[in-house]
Amino acid sequence: MIIDWQHHFVPQELVNRRGGAAERPRREGDQADKHLEWMNAAGIDIAVLTSGGNTLEDCKTINDAYGNMMKEHPNRFVGLAACIPTLGDENQKELDRAINVLGLRGVCIGTQTERNNVDSDIFWPFYEMVYELDIPIFVHVGGPSEGLEAFDAKHSKYALHPTLGFMTRDQSSTASIILGGILAKFPDLKIVVSHMGGGISAIKDRFHMVLEHFGRGFWTNWGGTAPFDEPFEENFTKYFNKVYFDMAGYEGRMSAVKCALININPERLLFATDYPPNFRDPQKARDYIDNIRKLDLPSESIELILGGTAAKLLSL
Repeated sequence: MIIDWQHHFVPQELVNRRGGAAERPRREGDQADKHLEWMNAAGIDIAVLTSGGNTLEDCKTINDAYGNMMKEHPNRFVGLAACIPTLGDENQKELDRAINVLGLRGVCIGTQTERNNVDSDIFWPFYEMVYELDIPIFVHVGGPSEGLEAFDAKHSKYALHPTLGFMTRDQSSTASIILGGILAKFPDLKIVVSHMGGGISAIKDRFHMVLEHFGRGFWTNWGGTAPFDEPFEENFTKYFNKVYFDMAGYEGRMSAVKCALININPERLLFATDYPPNFRDPQKARDYIDNIRKLDLPSESIELILGGTAAKLLSL
């Protein structure tokens, strides 16, 4: 079974609400039949639907649409709930509705919400609820780019925001999940970070080097508190190995996959396309799947990457 972990679908109602859509033709990204046509051509069995909402009303619109798509196509679509973790009780009520009434199988959050990073104290009630619901969290690039202004169009003459900017946000979120103590507090929390963690496998050794240099000062020198005890490098790796990463964001380029596999265990990688922004040609998605099958890995690991691990996370 091939499961596409990162598959974007924006409901037409939300497109209209955000302005200007009523005057232009419907886009491929908001037509379920076009998604199914593409999935069939790409050889993908199930698409995991994701989209971010800017308001609680947006989230309700997304969640209702995903719930309906799952009813209409129960064997093809799985929805992840849109939410705004910083809204407290309002968010928890909507998340409960999305999971327990609409039947969605997980939740998607941005790398920042209202300028709060994923390890902000305001997120902890959200993590407690998700922990109790026993559903996966998908952390996808989204929200403001606080602290990354050097990458935006006002400060750069190049497309640094969708290249370095997006990847830096993925890396920062992965590091914050580990170093901020989220997994120390909730060791069985299932968290998936987009785009292979922004290439974090390539700089994992950098964390080890700095942890060795500073020790507990890695936190205390910056006003923080270590969430786990020594040996810090060993415990960093222990929690790093609990994080899942999807394989979207590089349009199937296998050098990125091979780099990820240096420090990320195969069973923690999930096949993903980031369609429709990426892989508009379904044959390229098929090629990506074929290239994954050719990796020098046990067949069991290949099947986990292509869908087995996602199926477990989503309780399919």
